[in-house]
Amino acid sequence: MQWGQIKTLFIISFLLLDLFLLMQLWANRESAVIQEVAETTLEEELSAQNIDISEVPSEAPGVSFLTAEPGGFSEQQLGSLEEKDNQQVNVYNDRLLVATLDDPVEVDKETIREDISEIIPFSNRYSYWGWNEDETTALFFQKMNNRTIYYNRGGLLMIRTENGQITGYTATLLEEPEMESENMQQDLISPMDIVSLLYNNGYLQENDEIEDMTVGYYSLVNLEAGEEDGYQVFAPTWRVRVGSDFYFVHATNGQILTNNAGDFIESVTEAYANQLSSGSPEPVQPSEEGTEE
Repeated sequence: MQWGQIKTLFIISFLLLDLFLLMQLWANRESAVIQEVAETTLEEELSAQNIDISEVPSEAPGVSFLTAEPGGFSEQQLGSLEEKDNQQVNVYNDRLLVATLDDPVEVDKETIREDISEIIPFSNRYSYWGWNEDETTALFFQKMNNRTIYYNRGGLLMIRTENGQITGYTATLLEEPEMESENMQQDLISPMDIVSLLYNNGYLQENDEIEDMTVGYYSLVNLEAGEEDGYQVFAPTWRVRVGSDFYFVHATNGQILTNNAGDFIESVTEAYANQLSSGSPEPVQPSEEGTEE
């Protein structure tokens, strides 16, 4: 092939490459403009509906998927309960802790976190979720990696009350497996995209206010009773509080999740009852020093 022909091919190749790069640059600019216009349009729509988004975070945190399995209670945790002489504590199947107070303790919704810490020394492993009036039960969800695991009976503290008094509680704990697990981290959906999902699906109405947005963990698979022994994978999930309502949105695929505290308490109570009927209780005895006091 003659040098003139080779030179011509090089020129044509470079021209095609320049054209391709120019088209890519144009496409990226156009995409950025479209996204900016879309966000502006969303904010204008929300403003027109008087929907307050001032508490929406500016960006998503870096949070990985979480792998956990049912765990038991340590000797230190059980030992701290032995020092309490006002409760009868039993552990079923090495995992389900059930306690009944000999003398019910007055409780106030505003100070329940402090009240519980006096009864359950390791209550700081859980975060307070809320008080269900119909079930006369207070829910605490376990925390791992400083983030809350929502609606999972494997990591739960459930406080039983009657006439404004704590009568007992049940507790379970999850733990991270000793085996090495992959660091399954993905980019999370941005806060404003989560707002867009909720708005476009009718969950945000005129005059609503988004009071809080945070990322926790949620399991998409609800295990049946007896299946809890295996590992569970918990996905990073946006929890959005709008007034007294809470919405959960899967932070990587955008699935909107729903849950009802009353239904959850009923299903957990039934599952725990099955465990109580099938397991042999191991009583946690108060220490002699604690009994003398």
